[in-house]
Amino acid sequence: MRLKKDPIGIDALEEYLTSASDFAFELRIFEMLTTKDIDCVHGGQYKDPDTGKFREFDLRARVTRGSVTLTAAIECKSVGKHFPLLVSCVPRDESEAFHQIFIHEPTPEEPSDLFHMPRVVGEGKEGVDVRPSQIYPVGGSVGKSTAQVGRRETKDAELHANDAEFFEKWSQALQSLDDLVYEVADDEFIQERWDGRLHVGLALPIVVVPNETLWSVNYASNGERAGQPAQTDRVSIYIARSYHHFAVGSLDISHLEVMTEAGLAHFCDTYLADSASIRAFLPRR
Repeated sequence: MRLKKDPIGIDALEEYLTSASDFAFELRIFEMLTTKDIDCVHGGQYKDPDTGKFREFDLRARVTRGSVTLTAAIECKSVGKHFPLLVSCVPRDESEAFHQIFIHEPTPEEPSDLFHMPRVVGEGKEGVDVRPSQIYPVGGSVGKSTAQVGRRETKDAELHANDAEFFEKWSQALQSLDDLVYEVADDEFIQERWDGRLHVGLALPIVVVPNETLWSVNYASNGERAGQPAQTDRVSIYIARSYHHFAVGSLDISHLEVMTEAGLAHFCDTYLADSASIRAFLPRR
């Protein structure tokens, strides 16, 4: 792509900052999460596990409520209302209705331990399936395809659809999550948050877009469209990505969360507010 050689002035920079910059959006999400007593880091580097190159992440969140610690890799995309994100969904199959957690259990006290303090160890260091999942129920709407849809500035105002920009954010969230999966599998990380009982760790990849820019459309399993597209605040996309290349174990991430700013706030209030609400991620008794 060739650029004009005319100097860029304050007007162009102001236009970029008010219409296309993700930075202010990231700060808004950061502030919202911290006001909900969720530990956040804004900006930093991680090593891409696939390419070995260093990349920047937008946000990383960590929250411990009772016996559960959740970490999240959050990427922010300032999608405009003129080019919103549309997610095509189908009913969730039983094989997709799960998520995985790490379980850490205390060992018995050892006589050789000077202070008789039990240690916490991972349960086999392998992700444990939570089925049925309250977060991802059978038959619920699950995303399978994404596209940003807009109209070109042409005489005919023809439609234009593209998923490249969103897929880039999607990929960054999944790559950034690698370090966080390692954390919730690590005994020492959990030990800092341990309250003396069994402790659960899990990780989520999340992409956040502005309010009123996320749409979904539902299809039946036979391919027939079930109604018109509608604005929504949260869509879960089935990804089935396995994190298994590090020494401490493996974890399957079943879904990527796509939420608006309001959707993320509601998700936090519903599932991350306290030790009771976060238990939705645990197996039902």
